[in-house]
Amino acid sequence: MACCSDVHRQFDKFANGKVQVGELPKWAHVSGKVAWYVYQGPYSELGSKGFSTFWKKFGEAKPEMDGPPGDVYVSSPDCHEEDKQTKMLTIIWCPIK
Repeated sequence: MACCSDVHRQFDKFANGKVQVGELPKWAHVSGKVAWYVYQGPYSELGSKGFSTFWKKFGEAKPEMDGPPGDVYVSSPDCHEEDKQTKMLTIIWCPIK
């Protein structure tokens, strides 16, 4: 996991937690105010668990959507072979007003 340890230091505390509101780091190439959620888990479950959880928590937080959602793959699958991608991070986001 050494190849993405900086990302884990920055985002592990948010993994599978609440939807956050604010701006993402410049390296994410997402500009403006967004609601974002850090999904921790394998890519194979991103649609069934990651996005479904994001939308549930997004609805609970009640921000006003201002465009289509997206995701930023912040961990490489190669860095997570030992843990079978269970610790891999993906940021799911949506622009808000």
